[in-house]
Amino acid sequence: MDNEKKTLTVDCGAAGERLDIFLAGSLNDVSRSQVQKLIGDELVLLNGERASKKALLRQGDVVEVSGLHLLSREYTLLPQDIPFDVLYEDEYLAAVNKPAGLVVHPGNGNKDGTLVNALLYRMGSLPEGTSAERPGIVHRLDKDTSGVLLVAKTVSAHSALSVLFSCRKIEKRYAGFCIGTPKEEKGVINIPLERSHREPVKRTPSESGKEARTEYQLILHRAGISAMIFKPFTGRTHQIRVHCSTMGFPIIGDALYGGGKERLMRVNPADRPFAYSIFKCFTRHALHAKS
Repeated sequence: MDNEKKTLTVDCGAAGERLDIFLAGSLNDVSRSQVQKLIGDELVLLNGERASKKALLRQGDVVEVSGLHLLSREYTLLPQDIPFDVLYEDEYLAAVNKPAGLVVHPGNGNKDGTLVNALLYRMGSLPEGTSAERPGIVHRLDKDTSGVLLVAKTVSAHSALSVLFSCRKIEKRYAGFCIGTPKEEKGVINIPLERSHREPVKRTPSESGKEARTEYQLILHRAGISAMIFKPFTGRTHQIRVHCSTMGFPIIGDALYGGGKERLMRVNPADRPFAYSIFKCFTRHALHAKS
């Protein structure tokens, strides 16, 4: 990281976030505790003024961060020959099919072997956007979620796509298999989410959390297994997975949110052989970003 200040402008998608959470999510390879130290050392300014780590952000706020050069950068981005399919590509953007098990970009615990490394090998240089460690990346998928991911190939495309995603002008749809079935064939799950205090890797329902809305539609149900389509209106971490679990039909293979093998014991005994045969088809959670 260089010695210069990093300036970030809060978009509509980040409005309402705490300052420390916003920075931890925007600055790659910088932990929340490191962010809080920078704030405590008065190296972070919000609209030119010192601010609390708990300050709630508004769209258009300007955050200036100094002292990043004091934090060690432990890796260099290298092109790596990692297979993935390109679904569409022109001079401005590409739509790729991210395989399950592949992390989108480098970060803590994943210094290489990511989709970014694969993109650099196949497409060459890509625009940095707001982070040098995330060239071309404008949105993400969980490591074990497969599916369509858009990649910006120019600075203008990166800027345009980022605005469209943050203001929710781009629709995303996911296909998934669940254990159990919803009470209604279609509907909208509106349950706010926040980071779990007990297990920070997880998200949990909370009345004080951020707005999270997911539309769902049941496509087929048989022997305790449901094939479903999801359309998230918001983009919270693990949103679909948490919503499904909370409503009683967790994603198959999602052990983090109650979709592990033991969940099959709730299926009618006569239906378990079929349910188990579907479960065995997946070595990760059964969720795919289809468009």
